[in-house]
Amino acid sequence: MCYFRANIPQPCVQITDSMQPLTRFLLLLILLLPHPSQGEEIGYALTLSERAVTDEKFMGITLHGALLLRGHAALAELSDLAWDEDENLLYGVTDRGILLHLLPLIENNRLIGLQLLRHYKLRDRNGSALQQAMADAEGLALEGSNNGRKGDSLLAVSFELHNRVDFYSPMGEYQRSLKLPDQLRNPLFYRDPNNGLEALARHPEFGYMTGPERVKANGTLPIFSQEGSVWYYQPQEPHGALVALEALDDGTLLILERSFSSLFEPLVITLLQAHPTAGNAGSLLPTRLLVRFDSTEGWRTQNLEGLTHHRGKYFFMVSDDGGASFLQTQLIYFEIP
Repeated sequence: MCYFRANIPQPCVQITDSMQPLTRFLLLLILLLPHPSQGEEIGYALTLSERAVTDEKFMGITLHGALLLRGHAALAELSDLAWDEDENLLYGVTDRGILLHLLPLIENNRLIGLQLLRHYKLRDRNGSALQQAMADAEGLALEGSNNGRKGDSLLAVSFELHNRVDFYSPMGEYQRSLKLPDQLRNPLFYRDPNNGLEALARHPEFGYMTGPERVKANGTLPIFSQEGSVWYYQPQEPHGALVALEALDDGTLLILERSFSSLFEPLVITLLQAHPTAGNAGSLLPTRLLVRFDSTEGWRTQNLEGLTHHRGKYFFMVSDDGGASFLQTQLIYFEIP
């Protein structure tokens, strides 16, 4: 009889009658035991609010499950996500310069679990692990991730503190850098060093799009294309900051905003939809509100600052725990109907 390990490509293992009974029993036991390459379970069911019912619509989205991520030090300060369709992998990057390979478990369009498969340190052009301020990865986008070919994905990562966008292999090896518009290379453009390039997306028409969390001047926030075109976004909340972008195949741009000023003020997370075009470049982007999570209205959502499209109408959001034991890393699965 021929046996295969589930989901693991390998030649079949023959168990024949000529084997000693004990040998056959032990070999069968090894084949049926859980395999360590299946990853470490790190996702646990989470209730976001008493009003948050899975598969029910809230404002412009439908929630399809939420998880509390815990159990591994590599999860600290998880900043952004990107889905690789060809590899069936969810990538994540952290403020500490770690690249995560994650496997979500979804049944009947509901997120019920998450496994950490492996993790790597992001490395510089000399092969050394990124250190301290150089490692503050905030945004993540992919190319070559949905072309029907395995092994050719390229990961674009935006960094703050030392603001830049660099490209990496799926194992965290440095490949090259993206040339940014002049304003984004000027440290004086940002409100402070910790308000840098938090958001990154790959748009089908304008290529990579990014923008600062906050700028020195109050008011609108700019979103730049890699070629230097700029659109302006009006935050929805008084202390609104741009924390994530995601671009869809039809040119739609999703904008994730976080508003938080002190422990005495509410935490508000807002998701909006916009459509940048060549015709509206240089002007204020019209936006459509999809959802607003307000901590004063019973929502337990925390510092959500990562966003990626999954499949069809489904998406992931993730929160950054800031490395604090009293905060959570939350993974939310939702649909934009």
